[in-house]
Amino acid sequence: MPVSPVVDDRVSLPQTAISRTGAGLTTPRPNNLKGNDWRKVELPPLSDFQPVLPVSVIMPYYEAPQAVSSTLAALETQTYPRELFEVVIVDDGSADPLPPPETPLAVRVVYQEDQGFGLARARNRGAREAEHGVLLFLDCDMMPEAGWMAAHARWHHRFTDVLTLGFRTHVEMADSTAKDIRGRGGSLADLFAGRKMYRPEWIEYHMARTNELTSRADDIFRVLTGGNFGVGKDFFETAGGFDESFTQWGAEDTEFGYRAFVRGGLFIPVREAHCWHQDGLEGTNPEEKRSLEEQRAKISHLIAHYTFRSTAPGRSFTVPQHTVTIEPGRASVGVILETAEKILGGAVHDLVIWVEDREDDPWFPWLRRQLEPDPRVEFGPPGGAFAAYPDAAFHINIPAGYNRWGLVAMLREELGFGVRAQAVLSDGSGVSITRGWARHRAARAGLDLSELGEVVTISRRRAEASAARPAPRGPLRRRLLRLRTMGGRLLRELKQVRSPRQAWWFLRWLLDAVRWRLVGQSRFRSRYNPAESKADRRLSPGPERAPGGQRADDDLGVDIAHSGGMAAAVFASSDRVSAWLGSGGADLILADEQPPAGADVPVVLLAEQPAHMSTPAFPAGRINPIGWVRECRDVIAALGPKERLPEEHGADLEADGDDLQTLGQVHHAVDVDGFHRSAHDRAAVLAALAGAGVVVDVLDGDPVLEGLLGSGLYGLLTGGAIRNAHPRLRESLSIRLRRLALRDHSLRSRARGAAGAAGLDKPAWPEVSIVAATMRPERLPDVLRMAAEQTYPRLELIVACHGDGFREADEGEWSARLGFPVTAVRAGKDLVLGEVLNLASQAAGGDLLTKIDDDDLYDGEHVWDLVLAHEFSRAQVTGKGAEYVYLASSDKTIHRFAGRGESYSTTIGGGAMLISRQDLRDIGGWRNVPRGVDRALIEDAEREGGLVYRTHGSGYLLMRHGQGHTWETGDRYFLDQADDMRHGLNLEMAGIGAAF
Repeated sequence: MPVSPVVDDRVSLPQTAISRTGAGLTTPRPNNLKGNDWRKVELPPLSDFQPVLPVSVIMPYYEAPQAVSSTLAALETQTYPRELFEVVIVDDGSADPLPPPETPLAVRVVYQEDQGFGLARARNRGAREAEHGVLLFLDCDMMPEAGWMAAHARWHHRFTDVLTLGFRTHVEMADSTAKDIRGRGGSLADLFAGRKMYRPEWIEYHMARTNELTSRADDIFRVLTGGNFGVGKDFFETAGGFDESFTQWGAEDTEFGYRAFVRGGLFIPVREAHCWHQDGLEGTNPEEKRSLEEQRAKISHLIAHYTFRSTAPGRSFTVPQHTVTIEPGRASVGVILETAEKILGGAVHDLVIWVEDREDDPWFPWLRRQLEPDPRVEFGPPGGAFAAYPDAAFHINIPAGYNRWGLVAMLREELGFGVRAQAVLSDGSGVSITRGWARHRAARAGLDLSELGEVVTISRRRAEASAARPAPRGPLRRRLLRLRTMGGRLLRELKQVRSPRQAWWFLRWLLDAVRWRLVGQSRFRSRYNPAESKADRRLSPGPERAPGGQRADDDLGVDIAHSGGMAAAVFASSDRVSAWLGSGGADLILADEQPPAGADVPVVLLAEQPAHMSTPAFPAGRINPIGWVRECRDVIAALGPKERLPEEHGADLEADGDDLQTLGQVHHAVDVDGFHRSAHDRAAVLAALAGAGVVVDVLDGDPVLEGLLGSGLYGLLTGGAIRNAHPRLRESLSIRLRRLALRDHSLRSRARGAAGAAGLDKPAWPEVSIVAATMRPERLPDVLRMAAEQTYPRLELIVACHGDGFREADEGEWSARLGFPVTAVRAGKDLVLGEVLNLASQAAGGDLLTKIDDDDLYDGEHVWDLVLAHEFSRAQVTGKGAEYVYLASSDKTIHRFAGRGESYSTTIGGGAMLISRQDLRDIGGWRNVPRGVDRALIEDAEREGGLVYRTHGSGYLLMRHGQGHTWETGDRYFLDQADDMRHGLNLEMAGIGAAF
């Protein structure tokens, strides 16, 4: 098989552009569609299409001079300009080589020696000989209609990585000649009217089953047939071309289709690209059927799809369905060995384990001797699994020591129809599974995976739950599991039925499947695989439930000891606070009403502090909004026995206050005093739920509870606004609850409050440097205003004046007006944006840096949001996605990507990101590039092993004025993504201002 280029999912690949464009078409670029939903692409009608791209028609040939003469005659009548296409005929060793045809077309004949059935070799030879960038493969006995070439090429003028799939009808040629085809008055359909003909039913079945290839089916590649399809030459080479080890009839096109699919190609059914197959009315002959059965055995090793192979225990395949990369970190070789053995002993066997090498480790030779003899284990460089197995369907990354039985099955189940599923483990390491096609497409188009489909956040509890080792399966159990798998397949196929036509084909498929099963000829012999048993996930995982009784390891930034029962309860969830036992070892003592005897450090008495200081604090490292669910179930949960609720208030279910898994997926919870032992316990539960983003309706508040929670949080919980709230209002309430709870009731917040009461200067909230680079002097007032509106207590502003036209900066006046330091940095206009940001960052003195853009809008709580998310997520880069966008040209405010926040995701806006000054230094600063500095920063942070976290999008509005942006794109790009849309500049919708 030809060696194909490997795509790294962290880089964008350069693409060849053209200098001109067809009518209504842009310069070809990699596709950026979710799944295979090609119907969302707008193209001009064929009647308006003006071709500019040259095309090469690749035509394999073997001893069929009359057929090729008719096909060339049909090509002579194409509507596509003749000066824009050539025909390359590859003669596969005919005994009488084909002479140069007599035709006005630009035709070349290439001869290759007879080495047996060489169709794949002939197609590859034709692609190498082709002079143009668009390849149309056409069998020599396929006569295209006049608009065939234009119908294919129209899509290749838009995208560089599409496969256009034409259709065919078999027709009886009788005595028709090339002269008849050239001289016809109408279409070929008119010429052949009344003759015997048929269309391959299996193609129409798959088209109906997949709703014209737009469904989420992962086997749409089945419909690719080599006799009539188009592909860009660059992408053809990227996919590896045809496998020349196919030396007999059948399946080489299906195998190529699989590789093109898993490399992220977009499959377009082009019914206008119709051909007439000369004769062949008898269908597949016995010899071809036998050859096809043999080829199916071959492609079972090459197509990593469960319907093409039987995954019995211990089986291995040339192309695995899963690659599992073990990241060794600092784990011992014994731990690495145990991790590999757990994976090999799991229920899913169709995989390869890739152990990343650890240089200069003297024990790795021992580990190699343990594992390398197993054909399913390989050693190689970091990230090498994707390069070694680019055609695997799924790529999994786990840290050494993540020893969970059923790992692959769990990840496949959690992934559902998403493009990626990921979890952050207790130690801060990550585990993920990514679809191969999405990883390739994202890399080629320079996109984040979340732009191609759902990125699922797996709850830590689910990821770390122990799973029992599977028991040996007896014959009866295997039969029952096989029936369960068949039932799941039947249900998935039935869900695709959307029309009477699809229902008819579903019934045909079902009857054929039953017949094949009864006679023992089923083509789908795959044994039960737990990873295939789950249907579409309607609910994403909710926030993680804190393990009962488990203490947190949140760093408090100060050593605290407690004295007294109430003081002990305040920090009960921390393992870093202990009882006062004498002198030394603490920076302060938190006591109830009296200082303990012999205290030689500052003592903070709760009796003298505001009431909320005595509310037990929650660990934000474990209780936080990560994985918050926007699309919830329309049910209400009671935080105690439902019979204790007032008669006028009901609930659908009961849930403990620490059951965040359940509470995170309901519309809201209701609470009354009778659910709790004391006001302090009640306040602790409500504060923790608010910190996780759970919206609670407190039905019977009181002044004591208000003091323990604080007036702001208490007001939100008792306001009753959540009742019957729509998703946007529910989300806005949740965000305000998170802000107040994380700011006032987390362990670190409580430690800050105690340290401040003790007169210590630590651990204060970190100082944040706002960095703003602008080339427009008229935007300076907006930058100053946005910074001044921030409510975060410790700020400085660094303004980088990029280019000419700026007056002398009055830093003193600016600082006095804003109430915090302002520094102006001059940057020459010859510097690129990355260099300007580095100059500004070098002038910053804050612990954290946040970048803002001079023309975007921000709520006063924006910096608070980023700092809080940075603290609970422990990510190196934190930011907001550009969910809210104002389109000045269209005068519309839109909301897109609803529900994508509060997850580890690299899709964050360049004008709403935060990183520590130390982390920025560690990755080498901002990359010196003129644009895309935010994407480069994320890539550099990930390269160094850092995490990227996306908090909620409210409070940040991306302004698109239509010009002057480093990222140029039209309004249509955003309008197509809109979940909600309002006319005019709607700040309230974006969560900006007091109305929010």
